[in-house]
Amino acid sequence: MYSIRNLRPCVRSLSTGARLASIRLTSQSVWKNAIQSPAALPRLTSARATSFRGYSVLTATPDAKIYKYDEVKQIASSPDKFPNTVLVDVREPVEFLDGHIPGAINVPFKSSPGALDLSEEEFQEHFGFAKPTDDKELVFYCLGGVRSAAAEELAATFGYNKRGNYIGSWEDWVEHENKSQ
Repeated sequence: MYSIRNLRPCVRSLSTGARLASIRLTSQSVWKNAIQSPAALPRLTSARATSFRGYSVLTATPDAKIYKYDEVKQIASSPDKFPNTVLVDVREPVEFLDGHIPGAINVPFKSSPGALDLSEEEFQEHFGFAKPTDDKELVFYCLGGVRSAAAEELAATFGYNKRGNYIGSWEDWVEHENKSQ
């Protein structure tokens, strides 16, 4: 079994190595020749640009509704009662063919992230059904809620203000449907 006592030399040598590497990289002798050489400047600039990485985090927007199984079940069971709501499965077509919520359309997020930004004609040609209009509420779902959250955020940038996310997604749907049988 591992103990902290056994790991200390490794940690110490790693931290020592990192400290020495930072000293070497920031020492005057290393950068002196690089800065003086015009040929080295593009390499130096790109090295600095990649040394610090920024990132962004998708956060749910306050106007996006979070759907639960019971609400999605009502929409799927009685689409005539919810004519302005569209269930959007953002999984890939192969996943969609393996099973989906009744009445859902398939607009894959991974392979067609900009689908909702296509013109109505391009969308119809690509997917074989009419593009949802921006006055409809789009309820996104995927396998476990990750892609659907990203798709919901992206739909906002394409002018869809009425949107929601079924966080439980397909896994939650299948679990509830299996319980009821």
